[in-house]
Amino acid sequence: MSKRHQQQWETLGETDPYWAVLTRPGGKNDGWDRELFFDSGQREIAQVMSQLDELQCLPERQHTALDFGCGVGRLSRPLAGQFDKVLAVDVAQSMLQEARSANARWRNIEFVHNPRDDLQFIDSTSVDFIYSNITLQHIPAAQQVRYLEEFCRVLAPGGVLVFQTPSAYARNLQGLVSRALGNRLMNLLRAIRYGAARVMEMHVLPRNLVESVLQSRGLYLALAQRYDAAGTAFISYRYFARFKERQP
Repeated sequence: MSKRHQQQWETLGETDPYWAVLTRPGGKNDGWDRELFFDSGQREIAQVMSQLDELQCLPERQHTALDFGCGVGRLSRPLAGQFDKVLAVDVAQSMLQEARSANARWRNIEFVHNPRDDLQFIDSTSVDFIYSNITLQHIPAAQQVRYLEEFCRVLAPGGVLVFQTPSAYARNLQGLVSRALGNRLMNLLRAIRYGAARVMEMHVLPRNLVESVLQSRGLYLALAQRYDAAGTAFISYRYFARFKERQP
């Protein structure tokens, strides 16, 4: 990732990490109630696992999970209750510092700093479940593709990949403005609205490109679910994918 993007997230982690992870009303300026914050992660992972069960698409093993863009560990905790080991990865050292402090009781979570556009530190076919939400949307499209390719590389046979990213700008005023201005100008507006230390860029990755990457790496798409976690300016999806052939 570029130094600009890394610095944005280092600054967010230093100034308001919980709000940066989950930008809900009332959460700004360290306004998040910690119990409610982490409970939201428990509910999210429970809902995802229930949906995978309905799709008959649960991971075949529960050894290793990858929480990509872990922030302060909101989703790492519930994953640690279902998998033997969780690799919790983030680009910002400041986020990971808070994550290690907030999740010290969870001994099976390994928080890893990774500023690269690959997952070189993870062995191929070694991860049983990969989950990423409201993370890829902050990464430029070319790097998103690179990370998707890496997800496919590290995913084990019988493993499952679930991730969210915006596919396009919405056809409304917010979407038209965001598309017309681009991130450089939008960053100025974001700095005015949220503060210079709270700028989060947004990037889209077209759904047809996502599906092409998955297919080229041997995964099939069990579900592409409309999931507007990126806000009203974007059309966003959550993708559920696994390898075409299950292990015997």
